[in-house]
Amino acid sequence: MLPVFDIARPSTVAEAVALLDDDHVAYWGGTELLLAMKMGLLVPECLVDLKHLSELRDIRQDGNRLLIGAGATHDEIATSATVRTLAPLLADVESRVGNARVRAQGTIGGNLCFAEPRSDIATVLMALGGSVRLESVDSARSVPITDFVLGPYWTAREPGELLVAVEVPIPAADGIYLKFQVTERPTVGVAAVIVPSTEARRLAIGAVSEMPRTFEFDDWSQADPQALAGELEPVPDLTGSVEYKRHLTAVFIRRAIAAVEGGTA
Repeated sequence: MLPVFDIARPSTVAEAVALLDDDHVAYWGGTELLLAMKMGLLVPECLVDLKHLSELRDIRQDGNRLLIGAGATHDEIATSATVRTLAPLLADVESRVGNARVRAQGTIGGNLCFAEPRSDIATVLMALGGSVRLESVDSARSVPITDFVLGPYWTAREPGELLVAVEVPIPAADGIYLKFQVTERPTVGVAAVIVPSTEARRLAIGAVSEMPRTFEFDDWSQADPQALAGELEPVPDLTGSVEYKRHLTAVFIRRAIAAVEGGTA
C-alpha cells in the first residue's frame, strides 16, 4: 500500500522549484518513485506533480547541444525525429528501455534522478558526454552526468533542486550500445563511441557495478577487455557471480569495440 501523502500541482517551473524540499518530492511518471514508496523506502509528505508543465517535455536543438526536457518519456525520445537525427544512439537505447509500460510512462529525468545502478540511460549518456540542468529558487547549474550520478540511488541533486533538462553535445558521438539481460533490467550494458570533437574512443560500462564507469583511449587497441573488466567491482546477485559478470563484461566490451571498428555500429 502507498503511504498517505498530499499532492501539489504547480503551473510553472518556478512554482514547482519553490515547493521542493526533503519532504516535497518531484513526481512525473512514478515508475520508480511509487515502487519505492510502496516498499517504505521513501515516505514524502507531498508529491509535486509536474505533468502539467509542458516546457519540461521540449526536445530541441539549442546551439551546439541537443536539449531534452526532463519530463520527456522514453517513447517520446525514442520516436523524436530530432533525437533520431542528432543523437541516434540515444534514440536506439531509449527504444529498448525496460518494457512498453516503462517506456510510455517513465521519463528521462526521473530515470537519472533515481540513479538505479542498472540504468541504460545513465550509461549511454555518460558515453555521449551528456549533462543535466538543475534549477533551484536561487540558482541554475549544469552538471556532467559522470559527476551527477554519485552511487546507487544517489545523485548530486540537492533537495531544493529540480532536474529540468538533459543536454547532449552535438554532433553526438557515434557508436553502439550492447546489453545482456535475463530480467527486465540489464546484467551488463556497454556503450562504445567515437567522440567527434577529439576522435577519442570512449567506453561506458553500466549495470554490472554499483554505478557506470567510463574509460577513454586514443585508439581501440589500447582497450584491453579483460583488464577493463578486472577494474570493475561487479555486484553478485541472482543474475550471476562476480567472476561470471567480469567474464560477461569482457565479452561485451570486445563485441562493442569490434562492431565500432568494423563499421557495423
